[in-house]
Amino acid sequence: MSDFSIANNLDANAAELNLARSQSRLSKTARALSSGLRIESAADDPSGLAISEELQTRVDAFTTASQNVTTAQNAAAVADGALSTITGILLRIRAIAVNAASSISSDRDRTDLQAEIASLLHEIDRISENTNFNGQPLLDGSHSGFVAAQPATLDVTANTVLSSASSASGAGLLLASATFATQALQPTIYFNVLQNVTASASPQTVSVSDAQYIQPGSIFTLNGATVTVQSVDPANGTITAVFSTNAATNDVASSILSSTFTSAVSAGTQLVTLAASAQPLYAGETLQVDYGSFSTNEVVVVQKVMSPTSFVATFTKAHAANAAVFNVNGTYISSGFGPGNFSFNFGGTPTDGAPIGSTAYVVETTNGSFPPPNGSHTQVVATGTVIGGSVSSTTIDFPTKIPNYFGGSFEVLTALGYGTTPLINTVDGTIKLQVVNTGASIAVQESFYDTATQTEVTSPYLLASNERALLLDGVYTTVGNVTANDVGTTAYVKIHQATAAITAANQPALSVQSGAEEGDTIALGLPSVSAASLRVSNVTVLAPQGGDPTLAAQDTIGQVDFALASVLGTRAQLGAILVRFSEDAQSDDTAAANLQGAESTIRDANVGTETTDYALTETTVQIGLQVLSQANSLPEQVLKLFR
Repeated sequence: MSDFSIANNLDANAAELNLARSQSRLSKTARALSSGLRIESAADDPSGLAISEELQTRVDAFTTASQNVTTAQNAAAVADGALSTITGILLRIRAIAVNAASSISSDRDRTDLQAEIASLLHEIDRISENTNFNGQPLLDGSHSGFVAAQPATLDVTANTVLSSASSASGAGLLLASATFATQALQPTIYFNVLQNVTASASPQTVSVSDAQYIQPGSIFTLNGATVTVQSVDPANGTITAVFSTNAATNDVASSILSSTFTSAVSAGTQLVTLAASAQPLYAGETLQVDYGSFSTNEVVVVQKVMSPTSFVATFTKAHAANAAVFNVNGTYISSGFGPGNFSFNFGGTPTDGAPIGSTAYVVETTNGSFPPPNGSHTQVVATGTVIGGSVSSTTIDFPTKIPNYFGGSFEVLTALGYGTTPLINTVDGTIKLQVVNTGASIAVQESFYDTATQTEVTSPYLLASNERALLLDGVYTTVGNVTANDVGTTAYVKIHQATAAITAANQPALSVQSGAEEGDTIALGLPSVSAASLRVSNVTVLAPQGGDPTLAAQDTIGQVDFALASVLGTRAQLGAILVRFSEDAQSDDTAAANLQGAESTIRDANVGTETTDYALTETTVQIGLQVLSQANSLPEQVLKLFR
């Protein structure tokens, strides 16, 4: 009769237990519905809480990163607005220069125009210094970061169609061609003619040995006469050249020069003469003077050939008569060595060695006395790479063994100029070519305006029709077939010097944290746009004393064009960064939304499920209360037993 026990009401206990569970479930459901969260504390779902907190952290990070990107976009927009203003200023300066470039403008006009240019240049500097965002300067170079190297450039800004032309390419123009002179990174060599050739004033295409090692524009001697190379086709093993002599198969041509000065040479631009045994010369050829002398050794470049044995070059040192002159580094070697690194003593100062990274050639000569061209056959049998050197030696790496094809003699040939300083330094400026009548001939005169120094120089050496020379600012100019009908016509070449790469450790680019992870950044580099940085601080339309009244204005046009290209390039980079920022912000926002959704599925309450559970649990609680009430009334039934 346990159902009637008054010591223990088991039914009431069971009802109370179930009611407590229902009430706890009802309380949890009520909290979820009222807070909107399924997980309010670690007790609700420990692993779920950890995951959701991690997801929320990343959501917050992406949201903040998106805000960073938006701020950076605003900074870039400020910079672009300032650059737009500078663009307008440069366009105005260019218009002024175009005005002053007309010879009808008077000196007074140019003075007034230059006053406006000076004011505009000050405004460019003011904008560069004062443009900032949130206290961070934008355009003064403080945040330029890495600035890539810029090669030297030249533009033929104006040319003239001549009244007559020749068969040479471009000879219908006053300026047939203009190219930079660069120090040759391969030496002059020998080659064999591989077919019979009849002398002709017209270019001929001829098969030769080692065509891939011959430089266009070089001149060789062959049987006491000249071979002038115009072009080379290494794939077919041919050259196109003017042969001034007959040649038989296997005749050897040489471009190796070994001579001496006939008189002393002083420093500066000099017209010098070599001994009569000299090989032919050509504009741009690199020569070494006083080979092996520590005090007077130097390397120069032939600027203009005056005769088969005389040329113009700019010397930095004085040289005595009979000083040795060479156009290549060379030394004899034994056959069969390699592979590996080998050092060769070329003597002299550091300018004697070959440029690091340049190619060295091993030439084998057979069936005759050494050195070439006394042999009956020459061939490049191996090449190596110059990897280092010292004052008196050059180290060359040969990847393969030097083969001995013909049992002949061997010579190592390298380019000149171990030093890293270029032989010809190009500066900002403008070359002017003008056809003149000297009274004795029709020729072309070159002048050069130096932007930085605002000075003008005219070469004393005139150019004849179709001549190629290297008179001013390191530029080869080849003129067309000029006649008396062309007197007074002009052509212009604008030159911009090369600049080295700049890694600005103290001027880092602005770093924008554009993502949620460590190191997820975008660098915003903003170079300086001051007048000096844009290379227009010295532009003027005023002629030097006694100079060409229009050449300075012509130079200013070209210089401003360069500045415009720099500014527009910076604006293009900013535009690209803005596009990237936009994409990055969209990516951040998308990631934040997706991660928020993932976090929501873990932590947020499912209202539909919770309301259903709430209604069910509430009903269960109400029933439990009724059952508990009834269970508590059961002991009262015991009293009926006493009646």
